[in-house]
Amino acid sequence: MRPTAEISAPDFPPETPWINAPFVRLGTLLGGHAPLVWFWDLGSLNSLRALPYLLEWHRRYEGSGLKVIGVHSPQFDFGHDAGNVEAATARLGIPFPVAVDSEYEIWKLYGNEVWPALYLWDRRGVLRHYHFGEGLYVDTEEAIGEVLREIDEEVTLPAPMAPLRPTDAPGALVKPPTPHTYINSDRSPRPVAPGETLRIRYAAAGAAAVLDGHGPVDVWLDDERIRTIQLAGPRLYELTGDGAHAEHELALVFEDAAQAYAFSFVPGLA
Repeated sequence: MRPTAEISAPDFPPETPWINAPFVRLGTLLGGHAPLVWFWDLGSLNSLRALPYLLEWHRRYEGSGLKVIGVHSPQFDFGHDAGNVEAATARLGIPFPVAVDSEYEIWKLYGNEVWPALYLWDRRGVLRHYHFGEGLYVDTEEAIGEVLREIDEEVTLPAPMAPLRPTDAPGALVKPPTPHTYINSDRSPRPVAPGETLRIRYAAAGAAAVLDGHGPVDVWLDDERIRTIQLAGPRLYELTGDGAHAEHELALVFEDAAQAYAFSFVPGLA
């Protein structure tokens, strides 16, 4: 989206901890850079589905003045641990700076409400484009090109990247999946005993779960075991591959004690 009024970039609180950088100050970037501030969470399916676009924009445009800046604001208790955020940043191959916003100071400063969300500022520190959730990738990349040409009108830029998934294509008709479902309404972990089974019915093109533990989990779909995943600490785990939008019953059978937080679901084409 394009803002309807001129909005100036707020800077990050000076005490903010950072990953991949000693510190970042928007004020020192302006003039020669266009900052793209991206709010995400390591347990957010929508954040992780958007991440490949952020990585590619960083690769394509860093040399032309784009400065991608991640802000990790936690959705679950384990996301408050800077060590977990640092491990996720390394595991996901994120090279750009990430602010560890465990107390939601930057989240509140921006008035943010969702994961993911992005805010593109021009070289003067004016908000030029923002978007909440997945999608509008071509629009965002076109906005990036616009602000970079204001830094250097002679810059040569590539065409926007092709959609990574059919549901990402401009104008794609998408069926909304079953909403993100917290196992406990207060987002606290639900202890799972060895041998216990968690079940959920859903309608979507795929499923994932936020889990914590270190044992194997058998994944059953419509009474057929489709895979076994090995838990390796708190994170989002893919349970089924992307397919056509359909109704299913999912069951997770835990061999060892674990903690379960939420189920998330993948949209499919209408």
